[in-house]
Amino acid sequence: MTAPEPHRPDAAPHEYAAWRRRTLAAALAAFAVAFVVHGTMAEVRIEFGAEPPSPWLVLGLVAVAVGALAPGLAGGSLALAALVSWRRLRRSCRLARGAWVVWVLGPLPVLLVPVSTVFNLDPADALRTSTHQVRYLLLVTAPAFFALLPGALKAALVLLRFLPESRAPGLITLLAAPACVAAYLIPMGVLAQVAFHTELYAGLLLLSCSPVVPLLAVPWLLRRNTPEQAARLVRAIGLGQTALSVTGAVVLARWVGEHPVLREWVGHASPAWVLGVAAKALASKWLTTVVVTDALVAVLHREREAARSLAGTVAGETLARRLDALGEALRPAPAGPPAT
Repeated sequence: MTAPEPHRPDAAPHEYAAWRRRTLAAALAAFAVAFVVHGTMAEVRIEFGAEPPSPWLVLGLVAVAVGALAPGLAGGSLALAALVSWRRLRRSCRLARGAWVVWVLGPLPVLLVPVSTVFNLDPADALRTSTHQVRYLLLVTAPAFFALLPGALKAALVLLRFLPESRAPGLITLLAAPACVAAYLIPMGVLAQVAFHTELYAGLLLLSCSPVVPLLAVPWLLRRNTPEQAARLVRAIGLGQTALSVTGAVVLARWVGEHPVLREWVGHASPAWVLGVAAKALASKWLTTVVVTDALVAVLHREREAARSLAGTVAGETLARRLDALGEALRPAPAGPPAT
């Protein structure tokens, strides 16, 4: 991704739109692979027997089928429309946001319904149906929600490329990185108490520490950077995160290789299934990054407009005094003279 020219602020919208086009195209490609490999992740099996089903039962089955198929298809269609409209940023942003909402939140009404109980399924079909519903939650909905914090971190780095003079990327990183680390470490705490293995723990810990890299770079992110400095900083952060991730993956692979049961399970895993899972995770991450970046840019712009509208007004002066008072109260006390 190339940063906009430093002396041509008017080039920023075009460069930003080009970045969105590439990222949306990658998300759509990953979504297409996942949809072709996995298809819909929801399934309901029911036998009517000799008696014809009631209209309400048929209506319920239709609703379940629509809830299983429509979100993925509608989300993909909206994402495609956002990609086609990439030059019209306002329209493309709305479509991308709609794609994320439909794809992630669309299945929730059906997933929250106890299908097995409502349709009185027999135990075998109930187990099979529930398994498919839970699989959708784990492979589609959960990764999309889990990608929000990493998406915010990625969005901060994207903002740094387009707004290198702004302190906003550093402030966003300062807020999102600790939350991201905490979210990663909670499962680590459960693992440490339930099934501790040194190499497994070390590998997952290395993967979980990836957000620490941008957190350590916050002092540089808070500076007024030039486009060249911002590009170098983003590259350094990316290399650090990649090094941690690759090292963690190597440690995990070594741990799996030392356990015959896990090695056999990995050997029997379908490559297509693994490809579908990876594609879903990448599609969620990339689409979330676009949506979060759009939201952050919009928030920064609105704050800028609000500051302009308050300039020279009584409300603006009152707000400034309140912020000064709060800032002074929260600022760490200066170090006193050394005791004699």
